[in-house]
Amino acid sequence: MWDIQILGLDFFDIFYNFIIYSFLGWIYESTFVSITKKSWVNRGFLNGPIIPIYGAGATMVYIVFWRYRNQYLLIFTGGMVLATLLEYITSLLMEQLFHAKWWDYSDKKFNVNGRICLAASLFWGVLSLIMTELLQPAMVKLLDAIPKEYGTYAGYVIITLLLSDTTVTVVHTLKLDRVLSDLQRLKTDFQDYIEKSRIYETKEELKRRLSVYKASELLDGIKSFMEDNRDKLIERNMTKDGFEFKKLRLEIEGHVKEYLNRLQVRESKTSFVQRRLLKAFPDMRSMRHEVELTSLKERFIKSIKKERWCNMSNILSDDLKGTSKSYLSGFLRVALVGILVLIQFVLLFLLTYWLSASTIYIYMIIEIFSIFVTIGLVNDNRSPSYKIGWICIVLILPLTGHIMYALWGKAGSKKKIEKQVLAKLNHGYQYLHYDSDLAVEYALKYPTKSRISRYMESQHFPLFKNNQIQYYPMGEDTFEAIFEDIKNAKKFILINFFIVGEGVLWDNMHKLLLQKIKEGIRVKFMYDDFGATLRTPKNFRKNLEAEGFEIAVFNPIHKYTDKLYMNYRSHQKIIVIDGNIGYTGGMNLADEYVNLVKRFGTWKDNAVRVAGDAVWGLTVTFLQMWEICNNNTRIDYDTYRPTMKFEPSDVYCHVISDGPANNPNNPIETVYMQIINYAKKYVYITTPYLIIEDDMKQALITAVKSGIDVRIITPYIPDKKNVKRLTNYNYGQLLEAGVKIYEYKPGFIHAKTIINEDCGIVGTINMDYRSFYLHYECGLWMCNRQAIDVIKDDLLDTMDISLLITYQDWKNRPWYLKTYQRILNLFSTLM
Repeated sequence: MWDIQILGLDFFDIFYNFIIYSFLGWIYESTFVSITKKSWVNRGFLNGPIIPIYGAGATMVYIVFWRYRNQYLLIFTGGMVLATLLEYITSLLMEQLFHAKWWDYSDKKFNVNGRICLAASLFWGVLSLIMTELLQPAMVKLLDAIPKEYGTYAGYVIITLLLSDTTVTVVHTLKLDRVLSDLQRLKTDFQDYIEKSRIYETKEELKRRLSVYKASELLDGIKSFMEDNRDKLIERNMTKDGFEFKKLRLEIEGHVKEYLNRLQVRESKTSFVQRRLLKAFPDMRSMRHEVELTSLKERFIKSIKKERWCNMSNILSDDLKGTSKSYLSGFLRVALVGILVLIQFVLLFLLTYWLSASTIYIYMIIEIFSIFVTIGLVNDNRSPSYKIGWICIVLILPLTGHIMYALWGKAGSKKKIEKQVLAKLNHGYQYLHYDSDLAVEYALKYPTKSRISRYMESQHFPLFKNNQIQYYPMGEDTFEAIFEDIKNAKKFILINFFIVGEGVLWDNMHKLLLQKIKEGIRVKFMYDDFGATLRTPKNFRKNLEAEGFEIAVFNPIHKYTDKLYMNYRSHQKIIVIDGNIGYTGGMNLADEYVNLVKRFGTWKDNAVRVAGDAVWGLTVTFLQMWEICNNNTRIDYDTYRPTMKFEPSDVYCHVISDGPANNPNNPIETVYMQIINYAKKYVYITTPYLIIEDDMKQALITAVKSGIDVRIITPYIPDKKNVKRLTNYNYGQLLEAGVKIYEYKPGFIHAKTIINEDCGIVGTINMDYRSFYLHYECGLWMCNRQAIDVIKDDLLDTMDISLLITYQDWKNRPWYLKTYQRILNLFSTLM
């Protein structure tokens, strides 16, 4: 290992460069922060990612620019770019893994998401010059003086210590969520009690009053308020049995004391490492518990100095009730898969470097291959975005791009897997029934929509009648109804979600399903491995199976890393109860989907409940995916037939679904296009992501130019900032043509809806490349004026509280954002 050469440098030298510069970075950071805070702060080991950044940045500058050390402008610019890129990627990864910003440049000029800024970049450039001119010559002499034998042995010890340090940091950082959740539970219990006691007139007054009290003043403040409002309290709480004011005051005093005692217990149980972590990063800002984390940080620092917690206002004033946990086991699985994929990329780039000695011959071969690859892609029947994306990769990375395309881009590399998937889908199609008389009846009633219906039937989505539709505009409404229906289950329950996250919602669902299992109800529970791996513990599946659940996990992320098939996920959400009631929509099984956690403002999701013949379509879709997850399983679909006869109605439905095995034939995208093309009055759409191809854009533009009222609602607060930028980039042509675009001002809209005056879809489908081509999706297409009008009213109400974006607003965005969006657009198919 130590003799491997990278760009002409021994790995031994590179490794010790990294270690020594990391150590120097630790000294610099700790000294700087300690002087700023006027007390010793360990800014490095057991405290986060800062130290490896210095080591990695300096080592990258050494590897790339040491041979050009006399070219100062190159070193300054290159060092600035390399270090800035490293800082940005590290910050982004830390935000994804720990949902926290470890440093924040938001108050600096010319910053990008607070992760990097111009001042820091210039600092890195100057530091690169200092390093190559002053430090690195001394470093070279030092490395030459280190005996290789002893250095090798010491290296293994250092690697072990670094891995241990990293593990400890990661574990204790993830545990911060548990601390925040415990504190939140205390706050909620206390607020609930005070609210029930009717001390304050309204919940708003409760929040306002409690927010001004410090912990040390909490008891005195409440007692003083009660005395000042004695007569009002007696009048408000008076009952036929009378009211004892003294008794209420004593009871509340006891409750406040108990609350403060529980807070002190929580403090005493807090890990010393977590306290050090928060002290070391005074600017760290949580993206999920921002108020609580800021408040906690102050308390933990004071507790190190043996001071009492003194300001509870932030904890008492927030509405957060649920949790959003992350698990180290899931992170390690994802990290391992990421490393395996990264190794593949590194090997490809190294191969390019090793072959660079034969430049002339390689160049001729590349030119020949480029011609064949380009011809093949131009004649490929997949989407234009897919073809353009691969052509760009092949042109930008001549040799590496060709190998990447041969491994991952050609359809044949995944053909065997998709053939197996299609076989499972075809088995399910055998249980679908097509009623020709019903199709004739529908065509007579809706002649302009009969073409859409016939198309869907050609894609294995039969037409169903006799349905009752209930629309839910928010996730809270949806799960309330789901829980009620599960309570009444008599035979079986089928559940499929993309994301499963432990928290309040899962706890309630789990408890209810366990009860049904004890009653002899069969529960099949399916989820996507990627969607659940970071949010559930290591033995999540085994524990559920031990409790009597039947479990299926879609596409484990460690499989098919050599084909990047792990990129294909099941995004479906389906719940079926006894074959009589079905649900689908955008919601997942995690607290943020029902606003128990405020991650991105108010989270708006929607869903539909269908009772009727169409439930069979959801059942078949679920069982098809179940068979795909279990290779050797063959299911008797008839076991899951409805257990009741449905009342006649004129609510027509198709259950639609597709996925990457259907490529290049993507029926859901085609159905979307037909809804737009056949609209007579309006098309209303909600989508969290708007990253669409030219043919979809042209369909929307043609519709609006034909006099159709086209409106699209997207989030104001995004969950993924780069996706938001691409979504915004896609506004341009649409706004210019007259499409009205609204951004949901209260927060994040996750609902996936498209309707015109006669029909529409509510389901799991985002309007982006990933949903149309890379995910298994589903939705309920419905045709009934009454059902559509209910959805329409909700979308109009949503527009009333949303921000209308104008074409002038879009044109006036900053120049650097325009440039960045154009670059991002190259990778739109990966977003």
